[in-house]
Amino acid sequence: MAQRLINLDSRDYEHPFDRKALDAMKKLPTLLKASDFVLNWTYLKWQIVELCGSSFHVTERSCPEMFGMVRDIAETLNINTLPEIYNQWTYAINAFTTGIENEHILVVYSGAVDLMSDAELKYVVGHEMGHIKSGHVRYHVLARNIGQIAASMGLAGVVLTSIQYALQYWSRMSEFTADRAGLLACQDLDGALSAIMKMSGLPRKYFNTSSPQIFAEQAREFMSKYGDTMGTIIRNISILDDSHPWTVMRAAELIKWVESGEYENLLNKNQGKVCPSCGLAVSENETVCPYCNYKF
Repeated sequence: MAQRLINLDSRDYEHPFDRKALDAMKKLPTLLKASDFVLNWTYLKWQIVELCGSSFHVTERSCPEMFGMVRDIAETLNINTLPEIYNQWTYAINAFTTGIENEHILVVYSGAVDLMSDAELKYVVGHEMGHIKSGHVRYHVLARNIGQIAASMGLAGVVLTSIQYALQYWSRMSEFTADRAGLLACQDLDGALSAIMKMSGLPRKYFNTSSPQIFAEQAREFMSKYGDTMGTIIRNISILDDSHPWTVMRAAELIKWVESGEYENLLNKNQGKVCPSCGLAVSENETVCPYCNYKF
């Protein structure tokens, strides 16, 4: 199990692109709140009922291994409330979160479970749990559905369309923060890069022979060649309607974060231990458990 990160705050690892874009989005007109209300009471409720009625519900009894992994990740990332967990029969390496306010649903595709190692799957699930921890979910749901809302609102929808691009831009930037959460969840850079490599299109035939280090070289080379101003403009225009940044860019940003030393510093700062008496996580420097008074 990964090291538990005591008192971890999402702001400790928040990517600056995410922070800047979200701050800008929060300055949008109150129409954003109105569309959020429409979404919560129409599109989202419809989706949740459909999801719950057509997917496999993961519980401690129905699928203890998957449930235990999500619970362990929640403990690692200092998340107090578990989402409802579902498996959906889609043979892609992916997962997503949805929900209303504090009631979150985590959906993991069967392809991710079948085609990934434990470390890779922890990264993918940790990525989604990072969205929950950062409060991204409601905005992501809105970003995914705002186009439909705009189309149904006539003239008011014209204003929503301009908001749509701001939401989608922030949504892409938030993925960099969630990638960091995924790495903190699995605490294995090779596992995280291997997961992104598989999501980028690596054929299953080569899963056992391809190296995450080679993929890391591709990421570094890409940013070296296309990290200038013109390359940045081309990238931003090319993914204007995408929900995620390109996988190679995500790998490059994750590598840069690790090489900056911030990742290691965060692990050291939030280091903790488990009390053998009550089983709760406490700070590494505690000599007496604050929950049960056990003396270390």
